[in-house]
Amino acid sequence: MQIRLQTLEHQQRALNALTRIFKDVQLDASTPPEANIVFDPADPQIRENINAIQSGVVDGIAAIPRPWRSHVDDGVLGVDAKMETGTGKTLAYTQLMYELNRLYGFTKFILLVPSTPIKEGTKAFIRSDYARKYFADSYGPQVELRLDVLDPQKRSKGRKMMPNSVVNFAQGSRLSPGRISALLMTDGMLQSRKTMAFDYDQTVLGTASVPYEAIRETRPIVIMDEPHRFRRDNKAYQTLIDEIQPLAVFRFGATFPELGKTGKTDYNNLVFNLGAVEAFNEQLVKGVQVQYPRDSSSDTTRLKLTSLSARKPKQATFQNIGTGKSLTFDIGESLGIADGAFTGITIEGIGKTDNPTIKSGLTLSNGQVLGTGDILSARVYSDTYQSLMMRQALDNHFETEWENFRRSSRVKTLTLFFIDSIESYRGSDGSKGHLRQRFEELLTARLTAEIEKREGDSSPVAKEYVAYLRASLADVEATNGGYFSADNSTSDEAIQREVNDILRNKEAMLSFETASGASNTRRFLFSKWTLREGWDNPNVFQIVKLRSSGSEISKLQEVGRGLRLPVDTKGTRLAGEQFYLTYLIDYTEQKFAESLVDEINSDVAVGPAKVKELLPKVAEVLGKSETDLFIELLQQGLVDSDKNVVAGREEDLFAAYPAFNKNGLKPDKVVKDNQKVKVGIRPKRYSELKDLWETLNAKYYLRLEELSPDEIDECIDEVLGADIYRKEFGRFAQDVVVRDEENSSLEVRTETKVRFEVTETMPYGDWLKRVRAQTGLPIDRIHAGLVRLHAKKSLPADFFNKATLHEFVAGFTEWMESNYLERFTYSKIEGLVLGTELTDADGAPLESITQGNIGVFRDDKAIVPDKFLYDAFVYDSPKESDTIRDSKLDEVVVFGKIPRRSIKVPLYFGGTTSPDFMYVLKRDDGRLSLNFIIETKDVKKRSDLRESEKLRMTAARRFFESMSSEDIEVTFRDQVQRDDIAALIKQVLAD
Repeated sequence: MQIRLQTLEHQQRALNALTRIFKDVQLDASTPPEANIVFDPADPQIRENINAIQSGVVDGIAAIPRPWRSHVDDGVLGVDAKMETGTGKTLAYTQLMYELNRLYGFTKFILLVPSTPIKEGTKAFIRSDYARKYFADSYGPQVELRLDVLDPQKRSKGRKMMPNSVVNFAQGSRLSPGRISALLMTDGMLQSRKTMAFDYDQTVLGTASVPYEAIRETRPIVIMDEPHRFRRDNKAYQTLIDEIQPLAVFRFGATFPELGKTGKTDYNNLVFNLGAVEAFNEQLVKGVQVQYPRDSSSDTTRLKLTSLSARKPKQATFQNIGTGKSLTFDIGESLGIADGAFTGITIEGIGKTDNPTIKSGLTLSNGQVLGTGDILSARVYSDTYQSLMMRQALDNHFETEWENFRRSSRVKTLTLFFIDSIESYRGSDGSKGHLRQRFEELLTARLTAEIEKREGDSSPVAKEYVAYLRASLADVEATNGGYFSADNSTSDEAIQREVNDILRNKEAMLSFETASGASNTRRFLFSKWTLREGWDNPNVFQIVKLRSSGSEISKLQEVGRGLRLPVDTKGTRLAGEQFYLTYLIDYTEQKFAESLVDEINSDVAVGPAKVKELLPKVAEVLGKSETDLFIELLQQGLVDSDKNVVAGREEDLFAAYPAFNKNGLKPDKVVKDNQKVKVGIRPKRYSELKDLWETLNAKYYLRLEELSPDEIDECIDEVLGADIYRKEFGRFAQDVVVRDEENSSLEVRTETKVRFEVTETMPYGDWLKRVRAQTGLPIDRIHAGLVRLHAKKSLPADFFNKATLHEFVAGFTEWMESNYLERFTYSKIEGLVLGTELTDADGAPLESITQGNIGVFRDDKAIVPDKFLYDAFVYDSPKESDTIRDSKLDEVVVFGKIPRRSIKVPLYFGGTTSPDFMYVLKRDDGRLSLNFIIETKDVKKRSDLRESEKLRMTAARRFFESMSSEDIEVTFRDQVQRDDIAALIKQVLAD
């Protein structure tokens, strides 16, 4: 199996924004061939480009919030791209090097990362076979990214030679066709004067014998990962600016450093913003389901670190929270003195730590770092408690594994455990650690139970799964593996192979089979906190913390190892579905879900809108007066008398009144263990809906009548004759502080100060090719039409630009909409319908479906209609809620929401549309059934629908009519806000 990379839409938007920086910037190629071509960072064209991007006038790139449009003038061009963890920033910044080379000829790049694990992860990705193949297919085999990695150097006797990686990077010439040079290093190596400032017995580029000088001569562009680890005032950043003097610094990260004590974020020309809220809401990452054991009592020893003494003798003082007594420990002493559950954990270091968030703290022998005020709970470290956690982890794992195994696109499921010590897993003297022994005992019992549970199922998929479980049971040891920092120095070949598979052979971890065809059962991974950065696997569906993370770190960083969307056994990334990462933690972190939601929601420039601002609009949507709605909110304790949300009731407000959640995280993206993320599929109801569902999932193709040459020319002449020439303009906005006369408060109002032109011309051939790609019209006919137009009136010099291109495509779409209304048909492609959103690979109905795939909101207080397909009241809007509630009719046999994106109706003018509800109805005689499909529209009446929406409904109606046959009858209707479902159903039955 090989992973199939693809540049997703949000990654392409990032690349478009970043490469647009240099559009029309004057580049100087008079530099030596071993150096980048250069530009003037003060070139006003760069500022103009950045302003255009940030203001949102560049097609496809969203505007940057005004408070984030800051920049720093330090002589180096800085450009920022904000991309949330799990959204593929490594691919984005790797592809950026190819794009900057393709568009502008840049060839020298430094990849700067803050740690060795991240360095290893970046190296593994760029050098992987699947990445090499993807970029070779995209840019041609002649273009090669040559990656050199700067590692710690061992000094040898004799002549002192410069590191090979620096030499190779420096000597790479842009005269070598297709060569792109990249040097990967950590901040530690950047600052290593022993390596970088040493005067070697070797020169490169004529005179450079010092690595700093050699790299500086290449005029590199720096790509920085994890910018929050590179504050402007830290030594690494200063070394970069002073010693390397880069042409530009592109920073990629989910988090950026703060500016001192101002509370503001240090953004420097932020041109792309993909924050946490958008990543979760748009299903670009998995949602998070937080679990913790609820039966844990508070009757356990809890130690609070109260003080540290860094002077000799170095000591740490804890307070027993239960007794109030203080306990002082020296380096090397065991915490087992305080409670037996701490046995084996000793004080390893006091003072400087390896944790970037704790400069001075306490390091324990298990690798945990504590800062003053942190709390340790004894029960978390006890064998009994860890067995409880592992048992629950196995329950979670096998539930998810069976769901993923049943898919038509099968997915391997991985679980990652974070543990407190290497000895508990690896053991000593050749014996297994006690934790691994206990885990394998629990796993053996669970595998046996799963086999007994599934072996009675005669379906092909169940038989294959049982065979996989039996292979796991036959060699339980092979099902799990570990990686610990100490493994890097081991001579044990078995451990080395295990570590290599986990760290570097991602494809093997995603496959159910080994290269030899045997079952690959390894899916349980153990590590200390070492894997928290620089490593990821998209198929991690559960993270289990059998240890505390110690001091407060970002909650998003904690779950980051499992946020990426999964990959199936064909190597295809699965997008457009709601997946969940289960995060199993100890009871001392009960507030984790709330903290994670708060952290995600804090990642917006403008927080969730106030109730007062949205009250009129929400009242209108709900069909109530503002006063009645306000009183309703007040009586429920959701708002105070000033119309502010009551602290701690935000989630309750958004759940009951979704329209108030304007900018925040949707309620189904981070859930607690007492919240349900699954919705049951009622078997009896599915059996009544089965024929309709299989009909809906059959494959159809859209056939358009061919145009004659004369009709094509008429079309082109009509589009060009509509005066499609356009210029592109941006604007400088001005914020004015004014006083609101009603309440005397100050508010900011925005006005346009200056408009400026940003017209971007393109070569004629490129313009024609883009029109051809977006319309399907022959290039020679487009050219002939332009010749005819030019003969009537001369075309402006800047006619061939993006704005004019957009107008041509829009004009063609309008022509298609009106002229093809009766010239398209749908035809069925014969074949079996097996795996769908409601059925497994054998066509059998699933027990449940992820809630997020059918509706964001869930009303557990509402009565679920008996004829509803699902066992929960789930919906996306107030209108959908009304439709579900009011479908309790004798004429309805069964009804249900159609899983989102499962049925896509192809439209004759491009794009797709997706219906919302499906019904099986019975006529008055009780014998004939009618299948009814509904697409809900969020407008009051049909006359409010845009013309394009009306055409979409016309196309959808014809699509579903094409499904009707002697065996089944299908009818389609759109539903607007004023349509009562009961009246709509009776109308359809009467037709």
